[in-house]
Amino acid sequence: MRDESAGSAGRPADASPLPPTPPVPTPEQRLLLEFGEELSRRIAPHARIAHVLLPEDDAVAVVQQGRGGGSILVAADRSVYFFGSALGISAALPEFRAGARTPVERFA
Repeated sequence: MRDESAGSAGRPADASPLPPTPPVPTPEQRLLLEFGEELSRRIAPHARIAHVLLPEDDAVAVVQQGRGGGSILVAADRSVYFFGSALGISAALPEFRAGARTPVERFA
């Protein structure tokens, strides 16, 4: 006898949907993430780090999680733009797209 209350893959019909699988970085994005993480560790060695893929900008964002952190947008040419946590990615992107960059030498 078939269980009518089971949804697809044997899950109950009333179960919440599974969260979406996060996108997997391409090899090129992985290199950009590693570069951004290296820079981030220079200024905040113990920060928890997350990332956001920005394929429409051919870039990635490396985000220091928690209060007082910052984020680094890394372009395909490895130029970067650092911004503080008070500014979100959506607010920083227009500046980044307009060419705003942070010299890599400032990540001491």
